[in-house]
Amino acid sequence: MEHYDEYIETSKEGFSALERVIAYSCSRCGLCASLCPQKSIEMKETVPTLTGECNTCGLCYLGCPRSFFPLRRVTERYLEAPQTERDLRIGTCVDHFTSRSLNDKIFENGATGGTVTALIHYLLEKKIVDAVLHLESEHKHCYVCHHAHTTVSTRPEETLRGSKSKNQITPILQDLHTVSHYGSFAVVGLSCCVEGLRKLQIIKDDPELREAFKGLARLADKLIGNLKFIIGVNCFSSTKFGAIDSIYKKLDIREQDVIKYAEDTKKSLYQVLYEGKNFLWFVQDNIMTKNGQFFRFQYTDYLDETISMGCMVCPSFIVCRQADVSIGVTASEIKLNEFGYNSVFVRNRELKAILEDMVAEGKLLRRPMWENKGTLLRKFIERVFPSKDLMNFSGYVATGTWQPSEDLYRRSGSVQGGKIMGLQRLYLTQTVKKRMMYEPAVKALKMAGKHITEMVN
Repeated sequence: MEHYDEYIETSKEGFSALERVIAYSCSRCGLCASLCPQKSIEMKETVPTLTGECNTCGLCYLGCPRSFFPLRRVTERYLEAPQTERDLRIGTCVDHFTSRSLNDKIFENGATGGTVTALIHYLLEKKIVDAVLHLESEHKHCYVCHHAHTTVSTRPEETLRGSKSKNQITPILQDLHTVSHYGSFAVVGLSCCVEGLRKLQIIKDDPELREAFKGLARLADKLIGNLKFIIGVNCFSSTKFGAIDSIYKKLDIREQDVIKYAEDTKKSLYQVLYEGKNFLWFVQDNIMTKNGQFFRFQYTDYLDETISMGCMVCPSFIVCRQADVSIGVTASEIKLNEFGYNSVFVRNRELKAILEDMVAEGKLLRRPMWENKGTLLRKFIERVFPSKDLMNFSGYVATGTWQPSEDLYRRSGSVQGGKIMGLQRLYLTQTVKKRMMYEPAVKALKMAGKHITEMVN
């Protein structure tokens, strides 16, 4: 346990220790705000900010998933050890498939496929959990709203408030206290939130870590003692606070008119105007308004407004590998001319049985997932795909502004065309994220002597 002594010593600096994490590695999950006994940390525009007195207890730093993360212990206690390439890529799963909700209201109004909403609706309907902490869109009149806040659902119908994707980073773990007193609860969040919850869990449950971090373990008892399921939403990268508003302003678009933003698409209009269109049109970063007008854009034009460095150093590579179940879009396609399915990766055997019950009861449509469509081509592309600083992370660390290479997005073009699908397309997308973002970002931070998250035993 000597290795943890350095973190304990650093934590004595209080919020000042956390500031080194915030500078370049913060995931903006909001956990630090829940951990502060003084209630002195607030998430201002999703950034942890000291707004009161710091008593230098160090709980914010010790609990932060980006200060250090005990990956081996988490895997051994809550998951199963990886054995194959698939296990290493997506975590060891007890089941994986593609699906969509068979509830018309959930499918029509929810994010693509509606599987997350269908699952939490079922958990409350069957009284498997008493509450679910998730996100709710602020602007109910908008089909695609990126302004979200946390909400706790205790009845099945309330889960519909969480339908639709929220592409802007929202620190959901800042409100853990609002759900912690229920007899059992689930949390829906991105990989960064999953990592924060798992870190608290392992410090609560592992005898050695509990002894080393006594104060944090006692707080974890209160916050997540009744946590039953962690539901992960797969993510390539989220946008900073206010970023999408900036894009809309520059493109002269009103938020209430948008029915497609990247992977958020209104089902009914899609079926009228774009039925049979290539699936890859759906996952591209494009915007469509309700009058059918189409706007093409690239994040390279808005990097200063949109990119959070914390997303660049996220080690999950799209799939929430520490979650009880990870649900997303990538790897959900079987045909190129269809729309509206999710990829589902299950690691919890109780949840596996629950999802099987949903299928049997007609709540969920389940289909197989492409396993080997384009395996050889994917491996060839990965072999020649370089780890190169196309985003100029070293320049960003030095200047605070983005000046990317002109061919930033050319390298990912091989994902197009339908030759690589399902798991193989997911693997290739993971490689793009790892070599184009994660590896050069970590290298730039190391060279500049900045904080990066250490994976420890």
